[in-house]
Amino acid sequence: MFQTFDVSAAPEQGPPRLAALREGLAKARVQGFIVPRADVHQGEYVADCDERLAWLTGFTGSAGFCVVLPDVAGVFVDGRYRTQVKHQVDLAHFTPVDWPEVKPGPWIKDHLTSGTVAFDPWLFTKSQRDNIAKALEGSNVTLTPSDNHLDAIWKDRPARPAGKVISLTTEQSGKGSVAKREDIASTLKDAGQTSVVLPLPDSISWLLNIRGADIPRNPVVQAFAVLHDDAQLDLFIDPAKVAHLGPDPAIRQHAPDDFANALRSLSGTVRIDAGSAPLAVSHLITAKIDYAEDPCLLPKARKNPVEIKGTREAHLRDGAAMVEFLAWLHEAAPKGGLTEIDVVKKLEGFRRATNALKDISFETICGAGEHGAIMHYRVTEETNREIRPGELLLVD
Repeated sequence: MFQTFDVSAAPEQGPPRLAALREGLAKARVQGFIVPRADVHQGEYVADCDERLAWLTGFTGSAGFCVVLPDVAGVFVDGRYRTQVKHQVDLAHFTPVDWPEVKPGPWIKDHLTSGTVAFDPWLFTKSQRDNIAKALEGSNVTLTPSDNHLDAIWKDRPARPAGKVISLTTEQSGKGSVAKREDIASTLKDAGQTSVVLPLPDSISWLLNIRGADIPRNPVVQAFAVLHDDAQLDLFIDPAKVAHLGPDPAIRQHAPDDFANALRSLSGTVRIDAGSAPLAVSHLITAKIDYAEDPCLLPKARKNPVEIKGTREAHLRDGAAMVEFLAWLHEAAPKGGLTEIDVVKKLEGFRRATNALKDISFETICGAGEHGAIMHYRVTEETNREIRPGELLLVD
């Protein structure tokens, strides 16, 4: 099974971890710290080693952040998770905040009269920092980049993932990596830019025609890359993931620890996407910076005939599996005895029977009765219940 039914939230672990974080902040003479859900690649789904928000608060949703101040710790969640957060965090120590209706900057001003609020510049983009800083203008609160104070107390933090990289053929991707790199390099030249920093795993995976296994449910490769206007590319990736990306001298592989020095050595005009690149990247570059959208985003969105054909075939396979599942449910449900977990397992079984299933896109939401009203409900061994006659069953 790709899907698991373990209980991942542990509200009782939050208060002592919050106390330890506040102790560290006090020693550093910092009044606040922002803990985001995202990783250095701004991913919606993150590796275990980047589950900082869940580790601190117990909240396991795919979006949100926590602002820790001396007397309050706000857990900002959107409408999908407002029921979930109340069950997963210790409400005596963490305060759910309705986001984006309530923005972090104004909230901080309301709860902190003066002091410093720190954040890890590797986990925030320039745009995110600018939005909060603008809201704090005119107050006595300063937003300051710093080392990660949460990582300093997370003693049993898991290791970084090292999923193996696979390469796609042109028959699978519809366009070779060389052609893609040459196209993007041409875009850089036209804009007067000498290089672009690429932090997004999906952009890098598309550009190099590779897929990975670093993050469950997401076949992308976690890495950083710098593409130059001559179509040569520097790839910063754990060597345990890949020996070599084929006989292409235009792709130079480096260890991830070399990324910072490589940024310092860039010259000319460097393109950075202020909405996706870590703020730390801007701090490390001494060359001229041109803030512009990731040049891979639009070409990646324009699907070629091979990609469209592959998408249609995948939908046909999955549609057939779904029809088989519905036919089974039609026969099995009236007999009684089915639970939410039974339904999830059966649906994944029909998908596996295609012999083409690599992973599920996200954990199946299967909610019977009142569980169907919980947005992003995830059935666990603890919440699993029987499906009763006459009630609605939601399967997403």
